[in-house]
Amino acid sequence: MNFNQTSFVTSAATLKECPEQSLAEVAFSGRSNAGKSSAINTL
Repeated sequence: MNFNQTSFVTSAATLKECPEQSLAEVAFSGRSNAGKSSAINTL
């Protein structure tokens, strides 16, 4: 994959809070200090 442009849309604690869009979505989840922020910053 080659990401030319990325943007933060929202954070959601429940499925009801997720935005309704037809575009592809990627979710990052995991324990503390697992590298989620590093992965997002690399993108």
